[in-house]
Amino acid sequence: MHDQASALRDLASRENTRQSKMRVIAVTSGKGGVGKTSFTVNLALALAEYGQRVVILDGDLGLANVDIAFGLSARYTIEHLLSGEKTIEEILLIGHRGIGIIPGGSGVQKLADLERDKLRNVIANLGRLEKMTDLLIIDTGAGLGHIVINFLQAADDVILVTTPEPTALTDAYGLLKSLRVEAGDVPIHLVVNKVRSEADALATYKRLETAVQKFLDGSLNYLGYIYDDSFVGRSVMQQDPLGISYPDSGAYKCIQWIAGKVAGIYVHPPRQAGGVRGFLSKLLRSF
Repeated sequence: MHDQASALRDLASRENTRQSKMRVIAVTSGKGGVGKTSFTVNLALALAEYGQRVVILDGDLGLANVDIAFGLSARYTIEHLLSGEKTIEEILLIGHRGIGIIPGGSGVQKLADLERDKLRNVIANLGRLEKMTDLLIIDTGAGLGHIVINFLQAADDVILVTTPEPTALTDAYGLLKSLRVEAGDVPIHLVVNKVRSEADALATYKRLETAVQKFLDGSLNYLGYIYDDSFVGRSVMQQDPLGISYPDSGAYKCIQWIAGKVAGIYVHPPRQAGGVRGFLSKLLRSF
């Protein structure tokens, strides 16, 4: 696994002659159902609002659905690129705000297992992305498969999405443990999804950070949190990203804040609406 990731890095560096480097961010999770793909899609939209050119590589072999999240249907996938039938420009879908989408499907397995001498055509094609984009975001599969680990090893940064649920934390720790062995030098940033409050998110981060420091002798960066928000489910059912269908929702405001951190732009941390009870509580305290 390590050799494959190293080969990707080496060949990419030799093919690339531009001074401006495309940044590669892999978004992953220890288990399914934590909102990883929804986060990826809306992170891309928020980054586009800040002037970033973004392409998403759908790297989830089993549940490749980034195109569906944008309300699109892929005619070609990365498999057509690997076979030489199509170029990167021909398989690239364009979604809201100019977000590029590289459909993965079964081609993801072939990309991860591709022999070194066959990587050159792929690298030459992917290298042309640097003229089109500032950020390549890879939506990996969930868990510890070798395809996922290869993507994480080759990325510049890893964003790990989890929730406060005990099972999600256990699986997130398992992934962190594998990454410590396989890709110890890649920075890992935590996003805690589906939280009721900022305090819940910080408590979740502290539990994971303590375990990483104590048992793995490593570190974990805290990137942010996303509120548990019913608008997320509605947007998924509508096959329209949250940032398009409900841009003023609490969850998307959180993602805009996180995107600001990724882009190096200060965005004020989101505040959760207090509702009628919160309003009355604050009103009574003022007397």
